[in-house]
This record gives sequence, structure tokens and C-alpha cells, in this order.
Amino acid sequence: MYIKNNIRIFLISLASLCGVVCAGYILYVRFSAENNIVFFEKKIRPQHAYVSPLDGEPVSSSAETAVQVVGVMIDNHRDARPQSGVSYAKIVYEVLVEGGITRYFAIFDNTQSVTEVGPVRSARLYFLDWLQEYGNAMYMHSGGSPQALAAIKPRKIFDANEFFFGAYFWRGTYHLPPHNLYTSSDKWQKITEKYGTTTSLFTADQSWKFASELGDSLSNTSTVAIRYNSFYNVTWTYDPGSLLYERVVNNRLEKNKDADQITARNLIIQFTVVGDISGDDKGRQEIKTVGSGEAIVLRKGEAVRGVWKKDGIKNRTRFYTSEGDEIVLAPGNTWVEVVPADTDVEVK
Repeated sequence: MYIKNNIRIFLISLASLCGVVCAGYILYVRFSAENNIVFFEKKIRPQHAYVSPLDGEPVSSSAETAVQVVGVMIDNHRDARPQSGVSYAKIVYEVLVEGGITRYFAIFDNTQSVTEVGPVRSARLYFLDWLQEYGNAMYMHSGGSPQALAAIKPRKIFDANEFFFGAYFWRGTYHLPPHNLYTSSDKWQKITEKYGTTTSLFTADQSWKFASELGDSLSNTSTVAIRYNSFYNVTWTYDPGSLLYERVVNNRLEKNKDADQITARNLIIQFTVVGDISGDDKGRQEIKTVGSGEAIVLRKGEAVRGVWKKDGIKNRTRFYTSEGDEIVLAPGNTWVEVVPADTDVEVK
């Protein structure tokens, strides 16, 4: 009887011990699994410590959050198409010049690698107003209007006019003159090394607001049509799969010379006052860049109607909702379509 009781006690104790061990093992596995899930989620969804102030995309170090900007004037005459390097720009302004055509002002980070950019064309005064939003930005162009050339030195623009920096440009054979002047990141980096400074770079406090993650589509606005005039029409079509807007000019997809489709993550339509310069026999334009006006901002399929504001030549143009909140852009490149206030723009 005594032996049986001892055996019974032993078996009960053994069962209890097994229960404790099993429970401990289950808790260990669960705790470890939870930690592994957290660790895994952190790995696949990292928080970006540093982003570019130009497009809100991740960069690898704090040094890359202060950018030497390069702005390049790019030809958009029909004889200049297809252009080179446009799809690599962080920001592109499309603005009317004389003759009812537009010109591109492409904004790059000096450290980018772009083998060919152009055709490069001449300066206009209003582009200087946007250039000066980017700190001590380099301005690459080939000559310019009298108004622009007269303003460059007094404004202390970091100027790279092809007339004086010819070694940093070349003439190609793909297009006929004057639509065949090109430059590259290798050329502008050599100018920066020789003539540039590290002061007054473009930094996060001057940046537009960008969301921390790309996320999903916000709405289903699919097309934006901008009618500059009867000979020049621009359409942007939203692709919900890529969250990008694809560019069409006069019913033809616009591509780089290397066949890359021109796309934009964000579209900004900036309505402003545009008119001929009084007494200018070439029909050059005078464009209001300082002050305020209406705007439409599109990203991820959503169109937000609001206003733009720029308080001074060197201050950043910013875009706000009708309630006064600054509009948050999606991480990625941006096209700014600067249009006369009465331009026919259809969003649907």
C-alpha cells in the first residue's frame, strides 16, 4: 500500500512537472514568435530616417538631405522631341514661352547619374524666380532673353551659361540645330567641383510636404487634360497599378530618347497671370510667380483644388487646400504645370 501511494505521488508530480514544462515552452514559443513577427515587420517596413528634400524618397545618410540643386532649361519644340533625361528629373516645371510652345525647367540633385540631358535652351526671367527657391542652385542654359541675362548677375545666380561654359555641353547629331545641345551629370558635377560651394544648399525645411510612405490610391480620378492652345495639348492619365500619371502630348505618349515613358507621381497645376512683355518684339512672356492664385494638386488618383502662395522671389512656392492646410505629396517626382489663369483644364 505504501509503495502504491508513493508511485501515485510520483506520477502526479511527474504530470505536474510536464504541465509546467509544456506551459513554459508554449509561452516561450509564443513570446519568441511575437518578437520574430515584430522583427520581421520592422525589416519589411523600415522607418526612413533620411529622405531627399526634392522628392521625399529615402536616402542613406543625413548628408544627402542637403542637396546641391541643378536646374536645366530643356527645349520642348516639336523638333526637339524626344528629349533626353527628362524622366530622371526630381521636379519639372512646364511653362509657356513665346510662340505658344512650352519649355521645361528640370530640377536634378547634383549627385544623380544622368548620361544625357537636353536639348538645352535659353533662359527666361521667370525661371530664375523658381530656381532661387532651391538655395544656391546651378542654372544650366544657353543664352537667354535680355530680361533674364540682365538679372543673373545681380541675383548672384550660380550660372552655367553655355556661351561661357561651352566645355560642359556638346552638340549632338540626333536633332538639327538649335535643338541639339546637351549636357550630363558628369558635366555639371565637374562645374560644381571647380566653381561650386557648399553653402546655401536645399534642405528639408524648404521642402514640400511628403507622406512617409507611398500607400494606395486615394481616389479614381483618371485623366487631366490641359489645353495650352489649339496646337499644344497635354494629357496625363492615371495608372492605379503603378500610382503614376503617364504623359501624352498631342495624342502621343511622351518618352525620353532612350524610350523611357515620361511619368509623374505628383501633378500640380498652377494657375497664374501670363501675358506678353510690353514692347518685346519676340512675343516673350511675363509670368506672375510671386503672390497667390488657384491650384489643383493630384496624387494617387485624387484631385485637390486649392491655392498656391509665394511670398518672395527666394521663398518656396507652396500649395494649400481651401481650408489652409499645406497639401501632402506622395513620395516621388513632381511635374508643375504653370498655366494662364483662363486655361482650359479638364479633370475627370
